Amino acid sequence: MDQGEQTPERVLGHFVSALRRADLGVSPAETLDAVAALDIVGYDDPRLFRDTLSLVLAKTAEEKAAFDICFDRFFSARQFRGNSLTTLRESLSDMTMQGEGQGAPADGDAPAGKRRRRGSSGAARHESALGHLLLQGSDDELMLAVQRAAAEVHLDRIRTLRERSLYARRIIQHMGGADLDETIARLTAASDELARETGRVLTEARSYLAEQVRDYVEEQYLLLVDGSGDRFIREAVTGTHLTNMQPYYFAHIREAVRKLAHQLAKRHARKRRVYNKGHLDVRRTLRRNLRYDGALFDLHWKQIKVEPPKVFVICDVSGSVRTVSRFLLTFLYSLGEVLPLVRAFAFSNELGEVTPFFTDFPLDDAIDMSLDDYGKGSTDYGTAFRTFKSLTWSELDSRSTLIVLGDSRNNYFANGADTLQELSRRCRQVIWLNPESRDRWREGDAEMAAYLPACHVAEVCNSLTDLERIVSKVLRTAS
Repeated sequence: MDQGEQTPERVLGHFVSALRRADLGVSPAETLDAVAALDIVGYDDPRLFRDTLSLVLAKTAEEKAAFDICFDRFFSARQFRGNSLTTLRESLSDMTMQGEGQGAPADGDAPAGKRRRRGSSGAARHESALGHLLLQGSDDELMLAVQRAAAEVHLDRIRTLRERSLYARRIIQHMGGADLDETIARLTAASDELARETGRVLTEARSYLAEQVRDYVEEQYLLLVDGSGDRFIREAVTGTHLTNMQPYYFAHIREAVRKLAHQLAKRHARKRRVYNKGHLDVRRTLRRNLRYDGALFDLHWKQIKVEPPKVFVICDVSGSVRTVSRFLLTFLYSLGEVLPLVRAFAFSNELGEVTPFFTDFPLDDAIDMSLDDYGKGSTDYGTAFRTFKSLTWSELDSRSTLIVLGDSRNNYFANGADTLQELSRRCRQVIWLNPESRDRWREGDAEMAAYLPACHVAEVCNSLTDLERIVSKVLRTAS
């Protein structure tokens, strides 16, 4: 983190704030203890400085681990990753030398204007200030320019990860991005081969700079807003398409799904408790309070028995939608507090009930078993709907909600739309969640056009944001 001309005490205050954002409970008294300790040991010995702060500000082993991460982020000098700029500079330098070796006049023999056009980059006349820094400056000079620009655009005001790209653009523009873009356009359109090569190198250097600036903004976000990284992970996974999610995030996604389910469960459970109070039973109340000369000590309510909704879930667990299926199953089974009657069925070409897996095994094992047992073979929705009907017909009624998760791609088998229509008439509602965008619902072997008439709701569902919105709607209509 660039501290500029700030005093050691002020820098320490910023570091303590970063520790608190990393979920370390540093009290004001502990901060004063740290200042007093550093007055004794001094600031000159980096190792002693670090050990002193760790001893005073971090108590448990877990806190010390978090302290080490935060300390490294805060005090370590930021360096550009990789050697892309070095490689680009060398390639341009080699081409310049080749040009000089192929009969280009020496600088002493060339006119002054011509001499000025060639430097170590071969295109000094064309460069913007930022272009010159990219091709001639050191990595340390470039990093310092990034830090100064970040201060000028008030990067310390970033509040959400979604603002990362915005601040990255502002930093580059403040460094001279517009002039650099004009320079690149002029060089790439030039007739001179060396100028065009310089334009190409500057284009790649600009892309590299943009990537490094985004990384810098992300690191500063972790320091300024989200020291623990939990908020970063939550924002990263909430809006990302589940079908594009990298395996690294699966554990974070599952935890986010559980938290989301818990929040919705509490929200709708409160509503149900209010509804279950019923209405005042006037006749019964008056009759039971005659002994109190009409004083209403013993109130009686008209209790209307609320039958819990029944939810049936049919999940296509074939390869194309397997990731989304995994997280929908996780979500629905985390909603047991609100929807106690949930039955799940999985299929690719054969359908079977997987509810017992979730009652007898841990959640992750149950999901893996569902995918292993029913996730092989060519997808066949028609057969799946007919099998589901034979297994559940007698249990479907006006309290039943049927949720189908799948991309409707049926490998050109009989689509079974008539069977889905029968199920729709039998149930309260049929909800189809499709991980593909609407513009693909009619492409190739997709059968959504045939299934839509039987659906009360058909939505794109490919992120946790979609999932929260849709399941909240299900809870409102089903409870």
